[in-house]
Amino acid sequence: MSVPHIDDIAIDRLLSLSSIYGAVNEALKDWGNGNAANTIRVRASAKGQMASAMAAVAPPYSGGKVYATKDGVFTFLNVLFDDQGNLLCTLDGDVLTRLRTPVLCQIAIEKFAPENANKGAIIGAGRQGRLHLEMLIDSVKTLKSIKIYDPRKEAAQALVDIAQSRGVTAEIAATPSDAIKGAQVVVTLTPATEPLFEADAVNEEALICAVGSTKYDKCELPPKLMARAVSVVCDDVEGSKIECGDLIRAEDEGFFRWEDAIEFKDVCADKVRTPRANNSIVVFETQGLALQDVAAAGVAWEKFKKEISS
Repeated sequence: MSVPHIDDIAIDRLLSLSSIYGAVNEALKDWGNGNAANTIRVRASAKGQMASAMAAVAPPYSGGKVYATKDGVFTFLNVLFDDQGNLLCTLDGDVLTRLRTPVLCQIAIEKFAPENANKGAIIGAGRQGRLHLEMLIDSVKTLKSIKIYDPRKEAAQALVDIAQSRGVTAEIAATPSDAIKGAQVVVTLTPATEPLFEADAVNEEALICAVGSTKYDKCELPPKLMARAVSVVCDDVEGSKIECGDLIRAEDEGFFRWEDAIEFKDVCADKVRTPRANNSIVVFETQGLALQDVAAAGVAWEKFKKEISS
């Protein structure tokens, strides 16, 4: 019997941000309690090609993701096993990755965002932009306005139109600094290699969700911001030491110490309590976890089985 493959079209039909939220949240709690496991990402590169792999156990499933990168284009493949080690299916990874990424930020926003936050900002209106915008609007119930920055005005305008259609006042920002002025929840989604704004441009009460700094040579946030933050939370501290350009640079320049980094899994498991960004700054750094992929893939598999059985 051939192994089923769930393609991006099917995943887009089967899954939504809300449908995978519970599975990802529970997987993080399990990881924090020692009942799940996650590896750091490994990469191999030669002659302009790069291959990456990451794996996790999120009971009752295990699996992971392997992908190739060429000229900034990613080709993902996920694999899913049951708790007996049986191969259940393979899955395309583009839609799955775009869905699971904002869910982690959603959980962070619920835990760290200032109470009654009403101003938001998104820097970067690329492939991750729309779903992060929708997540932000759904997560911050008191959100009244949002600024969008992207060097491509048409991309920023597309997000402005979506926000306005959801009843949120939105406008294009002229610069990243303009976007974050007064913002209490900020999401950065760029491939920047230099900080997007100065540390003193950040509001005195703000949660910064940094999503784009996924390699050591990437940098979205100014190193000095880490010194202003009451908490710096990582989706995986050990992985961040290798991949998080923001924190690698901040540590090199003396504005951050790795021993001060907080594991998100421990927050989710209620082992560590981190204050909200009320009159303070919280930085949440995420490079993405295989745990998210496996948890979301498990939901896709369950919905796929129901669909074909009916």
